[in-house]
Amino acid sequence: MSNKEGSGGFRKRKHDNFPHNQRREGKDVNSSSPVMLAFKSFQQELDARHDKYERLVKLSRDITVESKRTIFLLHRITSAPDMEDILTESEIKLDGVRQKIFQVAQELSGEDMHQFHRAITTGLQEYVEAVSFQHFIKTRSLISMDEINKQLIFTTDDNGKENKTMRKLRFREMK
Repeated sequence: MSNKEGSGGFRKRKHDNFPHNQRREGKDVNSSSPVMLAFKSFQQELDARHDKYERLVKLSRDITVESKRTIFLLHRITSAPDMEDILTESEIKLDGVRQKIFQVAQELSGEDMHQFHRAITTGLQEYVEAVSFQHFIKTRSLISMDEINKQLIFTTDDNGKENKTMRKLRFREMK
């Protein structure tokens, strides 16, 4: 240990001389100034965007987990009679995943989807894998992107419930 460090084992820094609860020299900031109001507005906008991003990440995780469970379920097919029961159960699980994707579509309504691309991509990829695997087991052919997109056309009414006659929310191929 050098003489500079003292007996405590660490060097003192410049800011250690200032009390932590007091400001350094300076004036109080006027919280009603136009600059502060603008920054407050920016803060609220960024907080709202961050909160939306976190909700989308959580939904994407839920989509990923349920899609993986569906894939694991489909791996259990061993015989023809067993196959129909498992395919029926997998369809029920995928309907639940589609409801989660509907929630994502509601979150993204009116937003630029590409700003939240990283939050939802993994969930959508896992969903496409589950749907593709299920389709392959049923038909022994690959499913097209158009067929997947047809399953992901959602319409809503003013109460936020699914309705077949109102506006469409649709996921397109993201690049």
